[in-house]
Amino acid sequence: MLQTFQAELNGSQLIWLDEPPQPLTRERVLVVMERPALDGQARVAVDYSQAFLQARGCMGSSRREDLLKQLEQLRSDWDRNQTQVPGSDGARRG
Repeated sequence: MLQTFQAELNGSQLIWLDEPPQPLTRERVLVVMERPALDGQARVAVDYSQAFLQARGCMGSSRREDLLKQLEQLRSDWDRNQTQVPGSDGARRG
């Protein structure tokens, strides 16, 4: 079970902000450190809708019909290869 305790690190010494935990004896401890943002490095808000619009078209300009034709060709190749497997009757399983 995870328990949460808050402390500040001063050199190699922890200064507990709340009630300190009981003394640990051979227990596993997970430490998560939070560092304050440095001056001038504040978090930047991301406009995801704008990023999505800018990414539009980056995958090429294939038409829907072209993609469907390519998909049908891949399925046809798959079916043809399945009939060549020894012991296969070529029937689709589904």
